[in-house]
Amino acid sequence: ASGRIDRVDPGFVTNVWQRANVGQYTYDALNVVVEKRESHNWSGRISYTLAYSRGNTSGALTATDNVQYLNNYNLDLNEGPTDYDRRHNLVISGRGEIPRTRGMTVSGTLRLLSGLAFTLVDTSSDPDRNGVLFDPLPAFSVENKNGRNGANGPGFAQFDTRLGWRLRPGKGRTVDVTADLINLTNHANFVSPVTSLNQSDRRSTNFLLLTTLYGGGQPRQAQVGLRLGF
Repeated sequence: ASGRIDRVDPGFVTNVWQRANVGQYTYDALNVVVEKRESHNWSGRISYTLAYSRGNTSGALTATDNVQYLNNYNLDLNEGPTDYDRRHNLVISGRGEIPRTRGMTVSGTLRLLSGLAFTLVDTSSDPDRNGVLFDPLPAFSVENKNGRNGANGPGFAQFDTRLGWRLRPGKGRTVDVTADLINLTNHANFVSPVTSLNQSDRRSTNFLLLTTLYGGGQPRQAQVGLRLGF
């Protein structure tokens, strides 16, 4: 038998996306903190996290893709680091009072983070007609990795300092003067080169070109603050 099948709404021509509860991811981490409480005019803290986040998705309500990187019907092939996997996270901070200055202090914070994972692709077409638009490439200079999120972007490093001085002009009154140097070393922190498909496609002239700074990323800056207490 044969017959005509009519669309319920012929004017509706956009894609229909359906979310499925089929993804999984795992996060393991080791946290180490060493802290020195304030004594002898100084205090400090070292915090380090060794983490590994992996799975076939990067979390619930992940932005839709026009196709899975490897196979729609076997999500295990998409197993790899998640988009927010940072293997190393180190923060060192300290504060000290300068002797014989009647209230002058100096403090600083150093943050070091490894880069986020991203996927290298070979093409945005399907010349071999295997049903896969994006053919992931093994990442150069990365051992034993390929497929989804097989490469790592640049890390993050920033050192901020503060010089402060507390004055006491009268009983129960204080004047705090501070000078902050943000990003003292003037280090540029770029995001992974995947803000557009062209940057992760090896055929593009923009391949792996770093153009975008981390949110809040800025060159070296200085600011002065004044606080009155009474």
